[in-house]
Amino acid sequence: MEENGDSNRLSPIRHFRDVVTAVLNTDASNEVLVPTEEQGSNLRATEMASSSDNRLNDALFVLYEPPDGLPYDTEIIFVHDVYTERCKDAWSTTWTSEEGICWPREFLAKKFPRARMLSVSYDACVTTNSTQGRMDSLSLVAENVLLNLFLSTGNVGQTYNCPILFVGHGLGCFVIKNLMIQACDTYKGQHERRNKLLRNVGGFVFYSPFNSGVKWNLYQFEPGESNPLTNCMRPYHPGLSRLNDDFRKLRQFMKDRRNSNDLELWKVLTICESDRTPGALGRSVTFVPEASCRPDCDYFWFGNGDHFDVCKHQSTGDAVYQSVEEFLDKILKSDKLSSPNSIPEFDPTADENIWKALLPREVFIDLFPNRNRFYTYEAFTEAAMTFIRKGFLVDGSVEDQTREIAALLAHFDHGTSGLLYKEHSCPSSTYCDPQIDYPCVPGKSYHGRGPLQLCWNYNYKMCGEGIEDDSLLSCPEKLSQDPVIAFKSALWFWCTPQWNKPSCHSVMTGKWTPESTDIEANRLPGFGLTINIINGIECNKESAEANSRVEKYKKFCERLHVDPGENIDCRYQKPFGQV
Repeated sequence: MEENGDSNRLSPIRHFRDVVTAVLNTDASNEVLVPTEEQGSNLRATEMASSSDNRLNDALFVLYEPPDGLPYDTEIIFVHDVYTERCKDAWSTTWTSEEGICWPREFLAKKFPRARMLSVSYDACVTTNSTQGRMDSLSLVAENVLLNLFLSTGNVGQTYNCPILFVGHGLGCFVIKNLMIQACDTYKGQHERRNKLLRNVGGFVFYSPFNSGVKWNLYQFEPGESNPLTNCMRPYHPGLSRLNDDFRKLRQFMKDRRNSNDLELWKVLTICESDRTPGALGRSVTFVPEASCRPDCDYFWFGNGDHFDVCKHQSTGDAVYQSVEEFLDKILKSDKLSSPNSIPEFDPTADENIWKALLPREVFIDLFPNRNRFYTYEAFTEAAMTFIRKGFLVDGSVEDQTREIAALLAHFDHGTSGLLYKEHSCPSSTYCDPQIDYPCVPGKSYHGRGPLQLCWNYNYKMCGEGIEDDSLLSCPEKLSQDPVIAFKSALWFWCTPQWNKPSCHSVMTGKWTPESTDIEANRLPGFGLTINIINGIECNKESAEANSRVEKYKKFCERLHVDPGENIDCRYQKPFGQV
């Protein structure tokens, strides 16, 4: 990238330090200092002059068009990451290497000479003192881009049988996701144009998308010091989670409607940075970790370079670039085979509506009249929505799903006395099993917490990985402080196979088939087996604890108007590990 008034190209690291400098350049009142109106006008005038030949409209620039006036048969839209007021032409320099190679123009155009490649330009300056960061403004960015897609003279997305591919980097990935959701929601009135746009979408390439976290604190000037960048760009902002979930549901919805589950349509290729990004105080880490990039993608590659180099390919012989080229090629071939049916209305709240039909709020409140206010229906709902990808509320029939909810609530009731207790009040130990893979943190206790009373350090470690919060091992108390995390911990245990045991979810939804050893041990599908999974010492005998769980399950089934099914107790089941 280039700095205004200087012909020397900025390195990616220097580029990001400009971002940090801009954000941390605050006065005593913590107000961010931005360029004056005159300075801003001069800057924009300079940028406009240098880019006017490539400008399609207010938000789109042309990276490449077919030569000699040939019609294009593909559109590829690029969306950049953050930059500062001092960075010039981010729509182009984001995809350009230090050697001046703009790979979409110089490499991709040779493979797809009939493609039109456009790059989005938007204000991604992190110069705000908003505690909510850029997520609110990203929604406005997406709305503006969508408006320009619909109304531009270039007729973007409106040519029949002309697939559109989206390529994003960092925050640009969220602009793309937001754009897709808004195309379904905000522009319902533009029915025909919206349908054409959605019908033409082929797939997505995301470079280092921070789906579940970024190490913003790498750029603190002093350890422990408040960092405006961290405050602005909190990666765990609830908006990110909702946006990711809505986009995942939209992708599956479109695959189903276009008969494309077996085709390369509406799929995502994610490329994660492999090198550490140097930061302040001499520290360096992978800016966007693998665990944050991996969720909700169909293909995954490690790229070359740090966060700001990963999207700058320098050779067609680069294996990562070749993976991008091959992915796009598959999409274009698949697009010719897909069904051109019209696109029905997409409702990102459909899963939530199903959940509320299975377990209405008033029923939940009625079932737990003495519950702790910590356990709210809203927190349970938010947690449940994040486990749809694991089949929760998806697998099995409606009757299976209703029985599953009754079973889950019965175990909640039994373990917490009706959702009254957040954690074990008098634990007999710290529940620490010394292991190198999940070492206990001194002074921390891993006793039972949450609706299913999660305990033991290894469960906290694996649960943290499962719900994408790697702090649970060091901060186990979060399960009794954050109700959403508490419910997520319960759903993680419920939906995850435990060592030699199936998941409770698979048992209650008919997804688990017993092996011969299970049949001999009388371990058969039904509520009784969930008791065996959660606490096998209650089984293969007469147990007051197990009987209590069964009675609660029968009560909840009656309240939810569903038959309890077969094998509801475990008095004749051998615990797992016994044959």
